[in-house]
Amino acid sequence: MSRFAAAALLIILVGPAGAAADRFLAATQEDARCGAEIRRAWDIVSVVAGRDRGGPYAPERICGVLRANLRDMKELTDIMKRCMIGHALRENVGQMEASMGDVRAAIASRCN
Repeated sequence: MSRFAAAALLIILVGPAGAAADRFLAATQEDARCGAEIRRAWDIVSVVAGRDRGGPYAPERICGVLRANLRDMKELTDIMKRCMIGHALRENVGQMEASMGDVRAAIASRCN
């Protein structure tokens, strides 16, 4: 499941065209705080991708990884809600919320 979460994050933020930073920044509000927030978002994606490269995880560790991914996905969603605008906001937040639902389902089925 961590591979799915990392892939979902990368697809959402990078998109199929591969012009990630330009597309993401073009869809952001012109707010001084958002520059730092967008950089934070990219850092979070790197952390999740690093977690993904650390797998496969032992059964006793997977719940911690899933919970960490969910926490990071929530922070990314909050950043997007504050800093993105228009169609990019609606599309990316919708996809992220759906992905968080998948991670929550995995936590519910695998973790105590």
